Amino acid sequence: MNPARYNINVYQGATFNLNPVWKIGGIAVNLTGFTADMQVRQFVDTGIITEMSTANGHIVIDGSKGQLNITLSASETAALPAGQYMYDLNVTDTGGTVFKILQGAFIINASVTH
Repeated sequence: MNPARYNINVYQGATFNLNPVWKIGGIAVNLTGFTADMQVRQFVDTGIITEMSTANGHIVIDGSKGQLNITLSASETAALPAGQYMYDLNVTDTGGTVFKILQGAFIINASVTH
């Protein structure tokens, strides 16, 4: 299964929220017990710009709905460098199987108002 492609725009100094639902055949996947991890990098082999995960509290999973609630606070986005990056989002089931469900551009737009 190929991951969905979705480009994300983030605005420095503004709260970031993304709430994707993973569906297969139009039916939400039950993510109860899953973990999730999302990294943002300039290139595949460069350092991490930011990371959101269930481990660090930036991703909360609503298992029965198949929904991931991904957030960064306004102060966290203010600290991100403006530019165009890439990301992917993985979920891991209780057996350790990793599924790449989302990927694309992660664009951090500079803030004019501070």
